Amino acid sequence: MNINELFKNRKLRIGFTSFIGLVFIGFLTGWIFLIPIATVAFLLYGYIVYTRDQKHRISLNYKPNEAMKAIARREIELNKEKRIIYEQMKGEKVG
Repeated sequence: MNINELFKNRKLRIGFTSFIGLVFIGFLTGWIFLIPIATVAFLLYGYIVYTRDQKHRISLNYKPNEAMKAIARREIELNKEKRIIYEQMKGEKVG
């Protein structure tokens, strides 16, 4: 059978199962190649925008005042109290 006879008899026509196979291969191609490529592209774009914005930020250096120090001391006291209460509750559960 030569090529002319194949085209004349339409043996190269895509059947339903071949169509489903092509759809499946297209789906796999999308998941394996296109989606990761798009993900990397969006991550790269986001990183570029982020680094561009970093250049235009203003950073301030300041010394803590008395109110800030008082708040920090109070937080330390609260953490100590929390730890003591936790240890007491833990001791009650075991004993």
